[in-house]
Amino acid sequence: MSGENVLVTTGASFLLTDIGHTTVTAVLFEIVDGVYRFTARGQAPSTLAEPWENAAIGVRNALLQMTSRISRPLLDAKDWLIMPQNDQGAGVDRFGATVSAGEPLRVMLVGLLDDVSLASARRVLQTSYAQEIDCLSLTDSRSEAQQVEALMQQRPDVILIAGGTDDGDRDRVLARVETVAIALELAGRTDVRRPHVIFAGNRALRGAVQAQLGELAMLHLVDNIRPSLEVENVHAASAQVAALYEDLKVSTLPGLSDVADWCGQPMVPTAQALALISRFLASSREEHVLTIDVGSDSVTLVSACPNESWLSVATELGSGRKLADALERVDPADVMRWMPTADVSAEDTLTYALNRTLRPTRVPQTEAELWMESAFLRELLRLAATDAGRAWAWPNERPRPFDRLILRGNVFAAIPRAGQIILATLDALQPTGVFAVSLDAYGVLPACGALVTTDPLVPVQALGQNILVEMGWVIALTGRGQPGQSALELRLEAEGGTLEVDVAFGSLEVLPLAPGQTARLTAKPASRHFDIGHGPGQGRTLTVRGGLLGLVIDARGRPLPLPAAPDERQQRVRQWLWDVGG
Repeated sequence: MSGENVLVTTGASFLLTDIGHTTVTAVLFEIVDGVYRFTARGQAPSTLAEPWENAAIGVRNALLQMTSRISRPLLDAKDWLIMPQNDQGAGVDRFGATVSAGEPLRVMLVGLLDDVSLASARRVLQTSYAQEIDCLSLTDSRSEAQQVEALMQQRPDVILIAGGTDDGDRDRVLARVETVAIALELAGRTDVRRPHVIFAGNRALRGAVQAQLGELAMLHLVDNIRPSLEVENVHAASAQVAALYEDLKVSTLPGLSDVADWCGQPMVPTAQALALISRFLASSREEHVLTIDVGSDSVTLVSACPNESWLSVATELGSGRKLADALERVDPADVMRWMPTADVSAEDTLTYALNRTLRPTRVPQTEAELWMESAFLRELLRLAATDAGRAWAWPNERPRPFDRLILRGNVFAAIPRAGQIILATLDALQPTGVFAVSLDAYGVLPACGALVTTDPLVPVQALGQNILVEMGWVIALTGRGQPGQSALELRLEAEGGTLEVDVAFGSLEVLPLAPGQTARLTAKPASRHFDIGHGPGQGRTLTVRGGLLGLVIDARGRPLPLPAAPDERQQRVRQWLWDVGG
């Protein structure tokens, strides 16, 4: 970040806020020396909950914090945003917002087969802040009357109907639609709210669906998510779910209407903004980018290549308000296995999760709390990656090789050392390949994503100023070998000299490479038993740039060898922390 009291030349200024459940982050982009730069940041606790129940207060608090840093006002005497920027330099020219603070959409899925249309429908929900509350399918053992009752009692925000390939199954799809129609008609006698229904099934049935549901619901007809058994097309349905999230959850947040009045364009869900900027970075750098955002109430993964991207949002996971929910999917023993000490019980794990749920902005105060935070982070990342991997067909549910890993979220700010952050990520994801690790320490990526389609010059020039913190590079290999066996041959050529290293299997090593220093790296597996992401025994040569940690070589193998015996396991975890300087 360029800091405070910068000299700004003429040109449009862009102020963007990211409104989350626990934190509001504001970032400012202005022209400095002829190019757009990230010039200031403000952050404040969210004010959506009691006693404020007004999102605008948190936004204004973030802007007031920013005002003290840039030494010029952004708000007028009535706390209204000054726009456009005036001759005295007060205010900004453009304002935008990304939002993740809305509660997830409650969605009822209706379809035919669990492994076809309903599997695709679940992947649709993964692309937005939405959660499945129930499902009606051919395998449902409930009677039609019980299914109707379930629809009436659940009162979903959205009903997503799928099933039937285009010009394929008709009768069984229409039978499901009729069940929905009966429930809506009965519910309509006591409920004045018309629910939203998305039909993403056999396109030949659109007329029949319109006839049955058109007067009972707010009906949205979108492309079939399974036009054929071999083809999946979730884009239109995903866009509709994202739009309904904004209409039903974001626009109704208390106090957000004031913020919306400042916006020159619709607010963007934070997950979609991250997907946009990840795809943009992948295209501009010709890289495969994996972005992970660990929020208080959700964990978002984006896998982006130059020509396509995939998005997965885990709304039941989170490092703050949702941390206790993770224990529904994780045994406390899974968390405790990452602790380097023995003086932690399952009760301690539960207590910590409940406290974080009640106080989501609290940061670790002791070393023991830091280890607990890091242990939970590993499990959150593992669960989110497992969900994404199933949807994206990752082999062994581990990420496909990528070129850059981007991390963001307040949970990373609570971890003081780069080595601890990278180690936690490697332990959780267990990736393969050669990749750089960056940290969005200032929270600029959602803002860049919101601008990328309307004002792409701003993120292009701002990101070119290295506003992402470079943590270092990683070489992670897979394969089978004996501890101590030669696994990887490295040659690192830098201005100060050449370093050649023979890395042993089972080891975790860090080689020095100062921030900003470039070097030519040649990595070659010692035999065809090992792979660094380019095939068994295949090496790679590339230019790398130093970061906070340097170059990390993870030759521990996959899956990670965690001993079953507690004493041995804790000793190994301590050794890994020592290896990365943690």
